[in-house]
Amino acid sequence: MVYCIGVDEAGYGPRLGPLVISASVWELPSGLKPEQMYHLLSRLIVAQPPQTGNRCRSGALGTDRPPQPGRFRRSVGRSAQSTKSANSANPSDFAHSVDFIHSVDFAHSIDFALPDGSVPPVDAISPVDFANPTDPHSPRSFEDVPRAWPGGTTPPRSGSHSNQPPKEFLPLVVADSKLVYRRLGRAGLERTVLVMLAGTGKRATDWAELVEAVAFDPESQAAALAWYDSYWPRVPESLPADQIASLAEWVAHGMAEQGIRLVGLWSVLVFPERFNRLVQDSGNKATMLSYQSLELVRGILATLPGGPVQVVCDKHGGRDKYEHLLAETFATSFLQPARVKPIQQTRKESIYQVETATGSVDFRFLCGGEAMMPVALASMLSKYLRELAMEAWNRFWAEQVPGIRPTAGYPLDARRFRAEIAVRQAALGIPESAIWRCR
Repeated sequence: MVYCIGVDEAGYGPRLGPLVISASVWELPSGLKPEQMYHLLSRLIVAQPPQTGNRCRSGALGTDRPPQPGRFRRSVGRSAQSTKSANSANPSDFAHSVDFIHSVDFAHSIDFALPDGSVPPVDAISPVDFANPTDPHSPRSFEDVPRAWPGGTTPPRSGSHSNQPPKEFLPLVVADSKLVYRRLGRAGLERTVLVMLAGTGKRATDWAELVEAVAFDPESQAAALAWYDSYWPRVPESLPADQIASLAEWVAHGMAEQGIRLVGLWSVLVFPERFNRLVQDSGNKATMLSYQSLELVRGILATLPGGPVQVVCDKHGGRDKYEHLLAETFATSFLQPARVKPIQQTRKESIYQVETATGSVDFRFLCGGEAMMPVALASMLSKYLRELAMEAWNRFWAEQVPGIRPTAGYPLDARRFRAEIAVRQAALGIPESAIWRCR
C-alpha cells in the first residue's frame, strides 16, 4: 500500500476573494501509479465532463454562469434539455445546471460501440460500464471492457454488487475544475466534492460544516466563517443529502474493490489579509503559493502512519525547479535542510526524492497535473470553495451597493468593482487590506 497526495489551487490570479489550496489523500495498492486510477475506476469516475455546444459567461452572482445544455459530440437518441434560462441574475438560480447534470446521459456522449461496430440500444448500456474518453487504456468497445480486475477479482457490474448502485447512477466527473465548472456549473463541482467527502465519513449540510470538514488549519476555518455570515449559499444545493450518502457508499465500495481508498480532503483558505501577509513574508506570490502548498503537504504527512508516500502537484506558475523549496520546507531544523535528490527537472515534469521527518517521499510537479485524479479532485475542491466564497461576497455587496454587477475578482474587473464599492466600504469601516490582495 502507498499513500498518494494530490495538490492543486484555485484563485491564484484574482485580486478579490480567497486563494484556496487543497489536497486529496489516497491509499493505493503498491505499484499503482496515479495515472492508472481512471482506468481502474472507469465505471465509477470519468475524467471528461460531457461536451456542450455553448459556453456562457456569468450572469449570476457566482463567478461564471453555469453552462446551458447543448449537443453532445455523439448522440444516439436524445439530447439533454435545459429547463431554465441561463440568463437569470438570481444568485441562487443555478438550478438549470442541476437539471443538466440530472438529465445528462453520459453513455450517449461516449463513443461506445458493440463488437460489430453498431451502437447498442440505450437500455442496453449499464450506467457503470462507461469508457473514460481521456484515458488511452480505457475500453472503447464492449470487447475491450476488462473481465477481471487485479488479483482475479470480478469488477462490480450491474446486478452483481452486494449493494445495488443508486438509481440511474451516473459516474462522478473528476477533472480540471475549470473545465467542469465551464460545462456543468457549480453543481458539477458540488456533486463530486460532497460525494467524495461523504465517502471519507464527513457530511456537510451547510457552509460551516463544510469548512469544519476540510479546513486544515485554525486560521483557514476562522477566516472562512467570519466573512458574510448571513450570505453564504446553501450546501448542498444541487442534490439532496440522502442521494449524496447513497452515491458515496456506492463509489467507496467500488474503489475498495480495487484496493483504493480516499483518506481525506483538506484545504487551506487564504483570505486577503493573510494572503498579503504571506506574500510579504515570501517576497512574491509564486513563492508564497509553493511554500503554502508544501506546508499543507508537510502537515498531512505528520498525520499519516509510516509507509511510502508520493505527492503529485500541478506546477506552480511555470516553475521548473523546486529543490530549495523542498529542502527548506522539510528541514529537520533551522540549520539542517532536508536532503533532496532531483531525479528530473524539465518543463513537462520535475521529480524529487525528499528525506522528511516521516520518511522518504517522492514528489512530482507536472505541467497539466489535473490529468491525475488526485490533483483533479483537489482542484475541484478548491474551485468549489472559492465559488461559494465569491457568491457570498457578491451577495453582500449587492445588498450594500444596489445594482452593482458581480465580479469574479480577476484584475481588470476587480478594479472596477473596487471603485464602485469604495464609498460604501469607507462608510462601513472595512479596511483595504481585508478585501484587496496586493498581488
